[in-house]
Amino acid sequence: MIGKSVEYIFEKKRERRRWLAKLPFEKKIEIIVKLQRAVAEIKKDSKHKPWPL
Repeated sequence: MIGKSVEYIFEKKRERRRWLAKLPFEKKIEIIVKLQRAVAEIKKDSKHKPWPL
C-alpha cells in the first residue's frame, strides 16, 4: 500500500519535471517571480524582494 502511494508521488514529480523542462526560459522566470511575490505577501518583513518585471 505504501509502496504504491510513494510510486504515485514520484511519478507525478517526474511528470512535473518533464513539463517544466519543456517550458521556455522566460516562462520559468515568470513562475519564479510569481512564487516570490506570493511568498513576499506571506512574509512582509523579509529582506528578499521579488524581481521586478
